[in-house]
Amino acid sequence: MSTLKLGSLLIRTLAKPVANSIKVQAKEHASFRDFCIAVAQRSHKLEMTLKMKFLGYKKEVIRPLNDAKAVEAGANFLSESFIFGVAASIIIAESWRSHHSAKNRRNYVDDALENLENETAQLKDNIQLLRQEQATAEKRIQTLEEDNTQLRKILDQVLSASLGLKGPNGYGGRN
Repeated sequence: MSTLKLGSLLIRTLAKPVANSIKVQAKEHASFRDFCIAVAQRSHKLEMTLKMKFLGYKKEVIRPLNDAKAVEAGANFLSESFIFGVAASIIIAESWRSHHSAKNRRNYVDDALENLENETAQLKDNIQLLRQEQATAEKRIQTLEEDNTQLRKILDQVLSASLGLKGPNGYGGRN
């Protein structure tokens, strides 16, 4: 994060000399000078028209700037536009990076939630399966206890009959 901020500061710092070189080039090269004059005249005309509309003046003929002022104004406009463009692109890049980072974070959270929901569903299924197995085991235990009780009764009857404690009709002693 701090590396990105340092990089953007470096780019803005390097943009200022480029803007100054635009001003110098406007004075030295004829075609660029003509371009700067055209930009300055359009900018001046737009600015004056808007001022007249907002301040309520009657629309008058707007006199063009002289060449020296037009070159200076055009070069200033282009250099400021360059600095603004660099600053805007840095802001847009930072905004995109921040949005991309937030999107990745949301995707991570969504994936984590989905994993937790899947695990929860699987655990609920496991609990249900264990409850069914427990009910089956309890039924088997109850059946075994009943069988055990019946076997005890039979064993008691067999032992009683074999030891002669009970008669064949089930009532005591020897005859």
